Amino acid sequence: MARETLLTREGYERKKAELEAKERRLYQEIPALLAQAKEHSGGDFRENKEYLYLVEEQELLEREVRALRELLANARIISEDEIRTDEVGIGSRVILKDIETGEEWTVTLVPPAEVDLLEGRIGIDSPVGRALLTHGKGKQVVVQAPAGKIRYEILGIERG
Repeated sequence: MARETLLTREGYERKKAELEAKERRLYQEIPALLAQAKEHSGGDFRENKEYLYLVEEQELLEREVRALRELLANARIISEDEIRTDEVGIGSRVILKDIETGEEWTVTLVPPAEVDLLEGRIGIDSPVGRALLTHGKGKQVVVQAPAGKIRYEILGIERG
């Protein structure tokens, strides 16, 4: 039996949209492009780089679509009631202050399947995520990073 995967509502919707986009590419766009490439090849596909590239992309997308379908089928969406504001947990948006530099930044703790560093969505299993879990506002945490230890103060906790 497949393992349950925790997702936030936002994370579930993102994965669902990602699946729809990949399915559209896999089942609509690539077949049309393959048909065009076949027409241009004259029957010899060995040296038709466009055709070979599309076949590789199709195989990759098939694996990704299967994985996303499985993820969504086994997903349990974390309810808003489960996201606490008194201590950091999955779904918490945390406002942090670097004790040394004074720099502030906001991160949202998410399950591993939802990590997106460019959007400040860090995994609960990351060094920062593990250090923050279960701590409350005003607490200081130490994160062991490759560059050394970094100390943060938790300035606020909100529902992500």
